[in-house]
Amino acid sequence: MNLYQKGLLAFAVVILIAVLTVAFLVGQRAESNFRSYNTLYSNRAQTLAQTFAAYYTEHGSWDDLQAQMETLVSMPGRRQGRGGTTGGSPMSGGIAMWDFRVADVDGRIIADSDGASSGKLSTAERQQALPIRDGEAIVGYLLPGREALGAALLDEPAQRYLNQLRGALLIGGLVAFAAALLLAGLLTRGIVAPVRRLTQAAQAVAAGDLDARAPVQGHDEIAGLAHTFNTMSASLQRAEQARRAQTADIAHELRNPLSVLQGTLEALADGVYEPTPDNIEPALDQVRTLNRLVGDLRTLALADAGELHLERQPVDMGALLEHAAEAYREVLADHGLTLDYTPAPAPLAVHADYERLTQVVGNVLSNAARYVPAGGRVQMTAQASQNGVEVAIADNGPGMPEADLPHIFERFWRGDPSRSRTTGGSGLGLAIARHIILAHGGHIWATPMPGGGLTVAFWLPGLESTDVSHDRELAKSQYLLN
Repeated sequence: MNLYQKGLLAFAVVILIAVLTVAFLVGQRAESNFRSYNTLYSNRAQTLAQTFAAYYTEHGSWDDLQAQMETLVSMPGRRQGRGGTTGGSPMSGGIAMWDFRVADVDGRIIADSDGASSGKLSTAERQQALPIRDGEAIVGYLLPGREALGAALLDEPAQRYLNQLRGALLIGGLVAFAAALLLAGLLTRGIVAPVRRLTQAAQAVAAGDLDARAPVQGHDEIAGLAHTFNTMSASLQRAEQARRAQTADIAHELRNPLSVLQGTLEALADGVYEPTPDNIEPALDQVRTLNRLVGDLRTLALADAGELHLERQPVDMGALLEHAAEAYREVLADHGLTLDYTPAPAPLAVHADYERLTQVVGNVLSNAARYVPAGGRVQMTAQASQNGVEVAIADNGPGMPEADLPHIFERFWRGDPSRSRTTGGSGLGLAIARHIILAHGGHIWATPMPGGGLTVAFWLPGLESTDVSHDRELAKSQYLLN
């Protein structure tokens, strides 16, 4: 049984129960009211009401009505009544066979066929009772008992009318059931159709069609589910595209070193080159390049899994940057660049992995060395900021378009479309820097400099505000989101 059939069956059961309940209650109430009306306005009740009305007209009040009851209604004997007493033999088929009460205009009971003339009629009982009139004025009420109302025999026209009423209720119930079931079918189809379309889109994605999307109609929960599914499909599509691009990028990064290494080794094996240090050095450089690439990829894989290990300890960022400046000043000088660093006036303590942060600074400086033309300048600064430490590395190079800034921390991305390793590196340095900073609970960003140039900055929480467990959870969530 599919979802449509289950929904329709559920609607049918609910509608059937509702229709049967309403038909039963309406039928019972209608039959009860009809029997009451038929009894109250029968010849017997009318005769009895006229008898009491004549008594009131004659005496001008209801005094001694209870004492005169047997005489008024021709009762030589009394049936067993509500009180359980019996007086004489009842008249077969006479008015005296009724159980009734007579009340004055205020509802006080002044006579009872059982002899207990006390109490008062309720408002509902007065509305149901037959009025006793003296001319146009109501002077009392006649109310047959429940037994009399229930045991009242209907004549043929009344019984025929009651049967027609039952038939009308049955037909009305069937029509209402059919109409409600038709409407339920339309509503169920409206619910099931989007689910079917969503299922078809999910099956298409499962079969490998990541372009499949579910149509979103309305603003209900199913529309929200379809929107979420489309978002998930788009994320899968982007992930698949990124995976393919990464595979192509890795193959590209491996091709050049391996080609140079293979050519060098073949030349040495064929005797074209002598196995001298000068001829072996190019092959060794390519091996070092491959080793760095594999190490970078391993670092990114650990970061993606949230398992990048950090040896945290108190670190003075000022001292770290000063050591980095000493180490990279000569490297940048070889590229014709000048590195400036002004030590911070006070210690800037963070709880971090010294080696990993040194790697971050080195990757940013190496990126500047590749892109800033000779004669350029690189400047490092550090300062306390928002319960942490902010480090900025700015250059006066050509900078990059605003549209490229969101991609600068993506792996294998380079601003140079030619993908030349001589100018673009492997494209992993800033991606690794981003993951290391995130693992420390910080964040990293890039902004263009006025007049050209680029600033890469990162922020780390200060030593006193660092919560290692919080940083770890924050880093994992950032990995999942990015």
